[in-house]
Amino acid sequence: MGIAERKAASEFEETIFPKLKKEIDDAAHFDVPVEVDWNTLAVEGYEHLYGEAWPKVYFTPLIGALEALAVDNLGREMLRSTLKRVVIRNTTGASSGSRMVRFQDGVLTLDHEPVSNVDDVQERQEAIQNALEAVPEEHGSVEDPLAAFLSWKAHGVDAVLAVLQKLAWRQQAGIPVLLPRMTLLLRSGRGVTGILREILEDRREGRAVLVYVPRESGIPYDDVVLVPVGTIEAISVHDAPAFGSLRRDAPPTPSQLQLRRRLASLEVQLRGLLETSVSVELALDVVATSAQDLRALGFLADRAREVLEALAKEKIGRAALREGVQRIRLGVGEDSKVSFADRTLELISGRRPVDWCTRSELEQAVQSAL
Repeated sequence: MGIAERKAASEFEETIFPKLKKEIDDAAHFDVPVEVDWNTLAVEGYEHLYGEAWPKVYFTPLIGALEALAVDNLGREMLRSTLKRVVIRNTTGASSGSRMVRFQDGVLTLDHEPVSNVDDVQERQEAIQNALEAVPEEHGSVEDPLAAFLSWKAHGVDAVLAVLQKLAWRQQAGIPVLLPRMTLLLRSGRGVTGILREILEDRREGRAVLVYVPRESGIPYDDVVLVPVGTIEAISVHDAPAFGSLRRDAPPTPSQLQLRRRLASLEVQLRGLLETSVSVELALDVVATSAQDLRALGFLADRAREVLEALAKEKIGRAALREGVQRIRLGVGEDSKVSFADRTLELISGRRPVDWCTRSELEQAVQSAL
């Protein structure tokens, strides 16, 4: 780095950076420690671009992300409790928003070439915001790929069929659970591959499995096959590691901040409908640091909104909520359940998607509890 680069970097640090630092603090609503490695930013031959490029590459997207997250008290509390320091540097040669951001142990690191893709401000802002608001990563079972399937303890052909039927029923009831493909191996030696749709009962012919066979390459139609249960010798369950998981088109897992904002929104709505100071919050023992728990709580929060808002608009339901409920708490456990005690309505969701409550189930449980 020559004299020209050092002079331009020093001028930026002394005249422009203080203004940008104030904007960062204003956006976050607290004093954010910011460390800038000026030597790595001052690339040779581009000193005339520092004043324009550096704000666009590093500071403007950071300020925009902080403003978007700190739009309410929940966002401000999240930032204050998690963001300890910001480090700005150019050491990895990253030139895109997706590669520039790292957030670990409270340290947000922005590592990007200082004069590359300068105008991609929005992309970098989204990357920073996503990193600060990140959903915990999934921790699948690496040691045993059959763990998801074995956890159902389906020992035997009939037990496996019952589990597959439960999955089908839950999907039909609105749970976005994945229905695995299976192959029924028959005593005749034939195999039928498809998705279990239903197990039908007939007094004369007994039980039969209704198998849905989706259209495949070269075949422009779907098939339905009826297989008598008594003819089944074995079952192959395909994609066992994903057994009982969510479909790809299921709603995304919310972050902790997104979840708390949903609960805050529901609280405001219910207070308006009931004209009381009812609170909506997470159960006392809920930390919600895993993707599994956040996913279950997000689904429960959506169903709770549907059920409670509808109940609050009915005469009898509104009276029951107004007179008896001071707190509504959402939690996760091994099974879904609803309880009411000490003026607290507690809604608990099972962790596995198949154990989540549908709207009708939650509605019935709430009405029974109240």
